Amino acid sequence: MRSLLVPLAALPLLVLAAQAEEDHSIDLRLFGTNVTEGYDGCRLAFWQANKDPDKDKYAYVFFAPFNDGEELPAWMKVGKDIESLIRQDGMQASGRKLEDIRLYRSDKNRYTVLVEVMEQREDGDDLKVDKGRLIITRQGHFPFSISVKGGIFCPSMKASSAAASDQATSAQPAATPVEPIRIPANLYGDAISLGRGVAFNTLSEVPSGVLDAVGRDAPNCAPANTPGMGVRYAISDAMTLWEVPCNLYARAGSSVYVTSLNDNPAYSTVLLLPSVPDHGDGHDLYELRSPQVTPVNAVVTSAFYEGDGTCGSFEAYQLRAVEGEALEFFLLEYREKPSCDGGEGNARRFPLIYRAQ
Repeated sequence: MRSLLVPLAALPLLVLAAQAEEDHSIDLRLFGTNVTEGYDGCRLAFWQANKDPDKDKYAYVFFAPFNDGEELPAWMKVGKDIESLIRQDGMQASGRKLEDIRLYRSDKNRYTVLVEVMEQREDGDDLKVDKGRLIITRQGHFPFSISVKGGIFCPSMKASSAAASDQATSAQPAATPVEPIRIPANLYGDAISLGRGVAFNTLSEVPSGVLDAVGRDAPNCAPANTPGMGVRYAISDAMTLWEVPCNLYARAGSSVYVTSLNDNPAYSTVLLLPSVPDHGDGHDLYELRSPQVTPVNAVVTSAFYEGDGTCGSFEAYQLRAVEGEALEFFLLEYREKPSCDGGEGNARRFPLIYRAQ
């Protein structure tokens, strides 16, 4: 399989490797639906440029699923192993497009993958890359370069089985594809990245200054009445973002976000979540239910369901640096479905109320 992936320019390197006592080439393998099957949501995918994943049994080089707009770890196959790759860079393209360059690393920095996007275009709900390249490196091995095509794809929900369709009295509309969360290029402040989250399971690990700030500025939170599960993220060598448990509900728990100085935790600030313009009571909040954090771009989302699970809300915020060496949350998107009607139950497809421009 390895020989199928080798560009002509790489042949001299592999000849040298064959002559060496140890093979220093990277045994990159293609994979197919045997790896990607069972996942029908949005995904970022790249395949070998001269192959077609709809026709060729093995075509994929790189595959990263999305969950509620958040990019999950990507997959790459080397030899018999599936490597999990985490995005490392903090770049964010303006508008609806992929960044020209993306950087990924596997666990323990075993492999580094540089993704170059050279030609791309919109195609309906999809973003298609007509020309791209992956450069894969590993210490002690020759760099490996492969030309790819791919993009971000959000397939519509598949129709029901043929038997069910025969019994249906009318055609069912396809579900709206889930789009990645958009971050406007002109959003105030500067984008930041967070360190990888470090979980804690007891409030004794939280500085007293942080808990004092919660008690002072978020009085309706009751961290001591929760199991104490939370996460901390490094903002810099001098500052940390704390996701402190706030309250427990029948369906979910909530958290409050606090920034603190590492050498002076008494200087801690509870971060407000801005209200939705021209919607609701207009009051800023600090409590977020069922939050999910994407460290690479400091985006925090909340998908909250009520009743039979077919109604609720979706919120997305980004933490950004502003003047005065301060940090603020900015609202990116808000969706809401107040009535549980037994229909669409994906919060990312609830009616759009607000999106930052």
